[in-house]
Amino acid sequence: MTQAETAAAAASLRHALAKGRIPARLQAGTGTLLEQLEKPVAVTLFGLSGSGKSSVANLLLGSQVIPAGVSLPTLQISGGGTAACSGVLADGSGFSLPGFDTGALAARAAVFAEAQLPLPALNQISILEIAAPDAAALERAVPWAARRTGIALWCTQGFTAAEQAAWARAPEQMKDGAFLLVTKADELAAQDRLAPALAGIQDAASEHFHGILPLAALEAQAARQPDGTVDRDRLRRSGGQALISAIMHEVKLRRQAALDQAGVLLAKYAPAPAAAAPAEDTAAPLSPVAPQAEPDTPLAAETPAPARPAPAAEAPAAPAKTAEPQEAALSPEVRQAFDQALDYLSAQGRSMGQAMRDGTGADSRQLIRTALKSVQWLDSHLEENGGSGGGALAEIRGAVSEAEDLIQLIQVEQDDTSLFDATSILLQLKRDMQAQLAA
Repeated sequence: MTQAETAAAAASLRHALAKGRIPARLQAGTGTLLEQLEKPVAVTLFGLSGSGKSSVANLLLGSQVIPAGVSLPTLQISGGGTAACSGVLADGSGFSLPGFDTGALAARAAVFAEAQLPLPALNQISILEIAAPDAAALERAVPWAARRTGIALWCTQGFTAAEQAAWARAPEQMKDGAFLLVTKADELAAQDRLAPALAGIQDAASEHFHGILPLAALEAQAARQPDGTVDRDRLRRSGGQALISAIMHEVKLRRQAALDQAGVLLAKYAPAPAAAAPAEDTAAPLSPVAPQAEPDTPLAAETPAPARPAPAAEAPAAPAKTAEPQEAALSPEVRQAFDQALDYLSAQGRSMGQAMRDGTGADSRQLIRTALKSVQWLDSHLEENGGSGGGALAEIRGAVSEAEDLIQLIQVEQDDTSLFDATSILLQLKRDMQAQLAA
């Protein structure tokens, strides 16, 4: 996935919308997809005053944007050709400032400010730093920031009961892409407090965050030399490399998910025209993938992200009837892979069913995302554990590929039957594997 691919997918979606090819019921979801394809991923920094949020922001931005000791309002930082700043005062009136002068901004006593800066990292992410002088303010800020957040970073040294109560107000969707940062890890280590702090936080927070990462943000910033080179070992020891890699990975996953959904939407409602004779072929086909690709702009430290599996919108695997003849019996390797997959699908089904019965905070969108993740896990599991597999494996993997495409489309449509349709797809996959095992 590259910037060229996402730009091509966005252009194709806009063209399909303009030509009326996208049904009215899907147009709002298509608009959301366009935002996900075209806008940087929003990274929100939560935490109490003094928790190290500004140092983390500076690390991610690759520049000392927010100096130490300056009290700023909740601040949104996005990319722009030239530095600029505007904001809102307590009385609701607006203001603007030339450039981005943190001293002048602090003197305004604003409640919210937006800054545009010409920094390379802002091609991939934007930063929202929440100003919260106390736990009550932090608790009020969490639901306000939720709709503005793609990746949440919670900065803390202890994740106190008050912080836990504030984070409990976060919707499940935001928790899916959230990391808890144990900031000032070097100071905690020097006081022999890091290990117990991590143990306590693990017990309190492991179920509510995608990951828990210790970080010495100032040390990580110091790994970047004045000439622009990076001391990789120092960045790794500080925890900065792990954080940047995690964020880059999340950014790529979110972009890829949007690209996958766009591909499924275009394939159903605006498929590329069949190739015409050379003399008549005058129009470029609608395609979500560009033939030429430019590399994505990395975050400040240029740390490579983990590899991403092939996009779900690729052509489904060939069904068994076009593959080699199926063996009379499944191999032990494939049988074991199917057994493990059935155990996983059964557990996911029970969990989703319990959530629907109990109303434990999971809405239909969250459950559909769970169904999609289940199918994606199944695809990876069968690829890694199925061996050559033969016809039986090819048939199931073809069904899994089709299921992933269908749930991607369901995720866009989001009508009254979407959750039923998604769970029915999981159930059918389970039945297909049970039939293969029984054959």
